[in-house]
Amino acid sequence: MSQTISDAILDLTRKISQGEDHREALGGLLDQALPATEQQLQSFLEHAPHNPEFSDEMVEQFQDGLRNLKISFEVLQDLLDQDSSTAWASEADRLHRTMVSIRKAQTAHQDMVEDGDTSHLYLNRLLIHLRAWQEGRAPGPMTVALVQAMPHFQQDLQSFIDEFEDPAVQDRMNQHMERLMESCNAVVEAVTDGDATQGELAHWVSQIVQFSQDLDQTLAETVESHLAAGPTPFPVVNLVNAAMDRYLGQLIPAEDLADTMDQCEDWLRAQLPGDTDPSLQQAAEELFKILQDMRKTTLQGDVDQLLSERETLFAAAENLAMFAAVLSPDEEVVNLVSTEGLGAAGTSDTRPMPQLLAQILQQAESYLTGSQNSDSLEESVQALERLVSSTEGQMSRSRDSKEVKERTQQALEILSEASELLWEFVESANQERFKTIEELLAEASDVVHSLSPRRR
Repeated sequence: MSQTISDAILDLTRKISQGEDHREALGGLLDQALPATEQQLQSFLEHAPHNPEFSDEMVEQFQDGLRNLKISFEVLQDLLDQDSSTAWASEADRLHRTMVSIRKAQTAHQDMVEDGDTSHLYLNRLLIHLRAWQEGRAPGPMTVALVQAMPHFQQDLQSFIDEFEDPAVQDRMNQHMERLMESCNAVVEAVTDGDATQGELAHWVSQIVQFSQDLDQTLAETVESHLAAGPTPFPVVNLVNAAMDRYLGQLIPAEDLADTMDQCEDWLRAQLPGDTDPSLQQAAEELFKILQDMRKTTLQGDVDQLLSERETLFAAAENLAMFAAVLSPDEEVVNLVSTEGLGAAGTSDTRPMPQLLAQILQQAESYLTGSQNSDSLEESVQALERLVSSTEGQMSRSRDSKEVKERTQQALEILSEASELLWEFVESANQERFKTIEELLAEASDVVHSLSPRRR
């Protein structure tokens, strides 16, 4: 039963209680709503108690809500031949309370699913079913129906990945998706057979969480890198610009763009320290005022004015960035090479390989000799990819010299090549690949060391 029909019934009921004549229209809606509500109630009573997505409290709330909804519709149908405005008003109030209670139950279920280990509602639901199975609740019809939708989930995920123009980004995301779908398809097979060990269930839960988070991390880094390379030094302001482009292309409504502007201002205000220099504070307030003006212009639908204000926004962001750069102490200025990941492991004349690269090399050697599996190596390669991605995003707003930027870009290209080869090494380890990886990491290490004097 569609909630839209419920809303329409409530609206007509209220109008009738105020003396308007909408009985014929209401009767037509009730003829649709009553059998649909009865069918939904019977289906819920049959399946919900066996669905691990619903707690006992949720089942009771939904059950009471649907029963009360059916009763309200029946009462309204009886009232169609009566003239009592008092009765109509009373039933409108009761119907409204019933709809509120159902929506509260729906919200509770949605919140539970959204508050899972992944950003994908489908996977969060699947994990709920798997954990219930771990607790001895064998998969029933609702679990079977869920896994039957797996191809649709995979298709939607692949379509999303295909939207990215950068082949390298697609390759990385596809690698994570393939690992994720391997575990998901194993779950489908187990549910179909109705057989799985506790060890298998625990493994699938762990793998689904890990691989989906890897996929999300790649997406976050891609978005961060893309926004950092935008027209202003502030990714959050670049997000407003990206949202504006989507609005102008009629991909999002004005309200979504206005919300993005609000979020931008809130985020930037939260980043300003309490003892901000007055000049910096003034530059920030000018930017905030422009965002507020743009919000009003957006909701008014004045596209020409909005385009003009966007240029003013860019100038204000550059102005704020200039004050921030001038007033920030040297140690707070962005370093292109992370001191945690690619900072030199020591300062002796031997110039040892940076910590992360040395760790990767050691793990690759251990994996080649069979003394450990690939898990720790894969985690380190992912850390390297995150470092490369975030560094690429920072370069556009760095105040380093052209020479330093070129050297940094050289290091990033070498490390990107190394990470691609490392994934091939994980799939098929051999001495030749290991030797090439060793050479690439040594070359990257030399470039990183050439950048280190500017940080001493």
